[in-house]
Amino acid sequence: MSDMRPPEMRVGVIGLGALGRPISELLLKARYRTAVYDVRREPVQELAALGAIACKSPAALAEQSDLIISLVSDAAQTDAIVSGDKGILDTFQRGAIFATGSTLGPEPVLRVAMKIAAKGGDTLDMPISGGILAAKEGTLSLMVGGSQATLERVMPVFRTFARDITHTGAVGSGQAAKLAHQLVFSVNVMALLEGLSLGVAGGVAPEIMKNVLKQGLANSTVLQVWQDLGPRWKGMLEALPPDAPLPNLRKDLHLVLELAESLGIPLQIAEHASQVADSGTATGHDDPLI
Repeated sequence: MSDMRPPEMRVGVIGLGALGRPISELLLKARYRTAVYDVRREPVQELAALGAIACKSPAALAEQSDLIISLVSDAAQTDAIVSGDKGILDTFQRGAIFATGSTLGPEPVLRVAMKIAAKGGDTLDMPISGGILAAKEGTLSLMVGGSQATLERVMPVFRTFARDITHTGAVGSGQAAKLAHQLVFSVNVMALLEGLSLGVAGGVAPEIMKNVLKQGLANSTVLQVWQDLGPRWKGMLEALPPDAPLPNLRKDLHLVLELAESLGIPLQIAEHASQVADSGTATGHDDPLI
């Protein structure tokens, strides 16, 4: 007879947005004791109705978590949930693990890892690829920087929501891998928009142009899921009002350039792509046929 006891590791998820909510649902389905926190009450309450433990602060979540998965937007939010008012450092349990799935760049992750180590814990640098559809299906890809032994401890948890899990090296290497990925992804999105625009302007129907690309060496995963996710990516290239938060595609390109500068690596295509993305004038982003 199979062992039907729930898993012993207690998991906490901070940040219940496009990835955090479906990941939490998959953890609950796998019978993990799952605590959740978000600045918005609605997703917390909705997950509590499914069996999650609703927490009113990161500190309350950390007090009852062996593994804390952070899925907030950026470095500032990460610092706030770690060392801000009622942050996880207030109640961090010795021997616990902090895994950040956010794309932050290596320096912010290393800074947090030092604080976690001072509390007797371990950090996994765990940026995520795959997007909303993969999150719902439990087929995300993880690039994990950190101790191999620590990764092995949490591997059963990660397997509930990820299909491909690659150990990239020390803490910080996961961020480098993710930013390299995001550079190629972002250029792919923008090149696809320009290629489709060129073909359509030359008299080729959009769907025929897409089929031509799929049948050639220009085919890509971005093109394969364009019908579902293309509108979202196109939206990230539209003009923004002053001081508006940067969409992920633009934010990640900025992080790419910051890392490249710190490493002394010239990235001319990344520089130009970031400039075009920031201008709000990327070709094809406002064409409903594309």
